Amino acid sequence: MRRVVGHDGALSSPLLSLASAGKAGGGFGVAGIAGMGFLKRVVQPRDVPGSPATGDIPGIFTVINSDGTGKLITTSATTGGNIVIYDIQNWDDFSDPVNSVISYAPISPGSSYRICMAEDGRHIALYGASACRIYNLTTPWDLTTAVQLSIPNVSYSCVAPDGSFMLRILTAGSNPYVTTLEKWDAAAPWDFSGIDVANPDQSLHIPELWNNGGYGLEMPTQDLIITGNRTAFTGYGGQALSFTVPGDISALEYHGQMMLVDRTGQTAFAPGRVLNAYPAREYLYELM
Repeated sequence: MRRVVGHDGALSSPLLSLASAGKAGGGFGVAGIAGMGFLKRVVQPRDVPGSPATGDIPGIFTVINSDGTGKLITTSATTGGNIVIYDIQNWDDFSDPVNSVISYAPISPGSSYRICMAEDGRHIALYGASACRIYNLTTPWDLTTAVQLSIPNVSYSCVAPDGSFMLRILTAGSNPYVTTLEKWDAAAPWDFSGIDVANPDQSLHIPELWNNGGYGLEMPTQDLIITGNRTAFTGYGGQALSFTVPGDISALEYHGQMMLVDRTGQTAFAPGRVLNAYPAREYLYELM
């Protein structure tokens, strides 16, 4: 029997198959979480024709079209920073001329290295150890038109891809850590200017997050949460939970730990593949 956070019940297996999510539009791939973590190849976004110079790439996000093509958004550690939006028609070969650069701009991510972008290309969020920053793009997908919006200081947070809510993870104590997940609803999509940081709309202690060390969390898709941590035995990983009721953190289902290359980077899904960013590398890992 699967265990749903906030309810009684035992988890028969921490590695639940999510094969159906691997279709175009993102997901866990045909192998499910149990099959993730095996390195398939290394890919370099800078191979895309017209790409600007990129340094370390700690943050990635994907917006996938129904036909399997899509956009890859990356942060990088070049001087002054570079956020780049790529149009990817061929995920198997980034150097294919059918791929291109849509826009890029020197927006420094700093320690807010993870990234999220609205499906319509009108908003972008940077988050991580520093306070979350949200930008409005007055011209969709054009980073040169980005205008920063006002938002209270909320670190170790992330924004849902549709901009409807923000999550923050808090850890206290020592192993075993006390991990609390907090949620604030947006007044309107991507508008968090009026939230009360001290009084979230929802707050719940979730032992399964086990986020030892404060590496924050991410939402690569609208219904999935991943937190970065070190495994109980060796290596790095990310605890994965999905919403059984949209946006309700009292109804999260725990899926176990994904094996990742690094706990401080970011994960993104593309058709038939999982991409993992590593803060000290100028390339991405494609996982099986």
